[in-house]
Amino acid sequence: MALSFFLPARVGNASSAESLLAYFSRTGQRRYLEQLVAQCGDDLYYFLLKQSDEKMAEEICQQSWLKVLEKHQSFQGNSSFKTWLFTIARNCLLDEFRRQQRWQLLDLEEEVSVANEKWHDDVMLQISQHRQQLLFEQQLKLLPFAQREALILQLEGFSLSEIAAITSQPIETVKSRLRYARQFLQQFCGADNE
Repeated sequence: MALSFFLPARVGNASSAESLLAYFSRTGQRRYLEQLVAQCGDDLYYFLLKQSDEKMAEEICQQSWLKVLEKHQSFQGNSSFKTWLFTIARNCLLDEFRRQQRWQLLDLEEEVSVANEKWHDDVMLQISQHRQQLLFEQQLKLLPFAQREALILQLEGFSLSEIAAITSQPIETVKSRLRYARQFLQQFCGADNE
């Protein structure tokens, strides 16, 4: 229809958050607010959860939506609705941290210390895993092509029958290749651990 751009957009799941807020502000109908919560609620909760705990995230989430209800007329459209919502939530979260005096220096020092220890442990684990991966890849290259191919396909999640189809070999041949590949790698791992 040529004049369809004059008609208001049909409000549904595909409506933008900004248009839902505008419809809610104009009509006061709860369904528009429910659609806003459906569109942005999970993202808001996970944003808050990553910075606090479950209980606080739930509380701040509720406070944020209550502030949206109170201040929906003040949304200027200078940013997206989601940006405005997350700003409200962040401010509520900071207020709660201040109320609980989470910004005290001792708490921050403890958090930094714990974070540094965790970071160090994570880095050491990653280095160890990377070293094991490199050793495995080196040993994998020592396998004959057919055994290496079968093992890699199995590691990619293919079943025996799928590997047989890919390599045009009988299933028993694939089983043998996998068995020899595993024996070789187990010898390497056993020698490495001693």
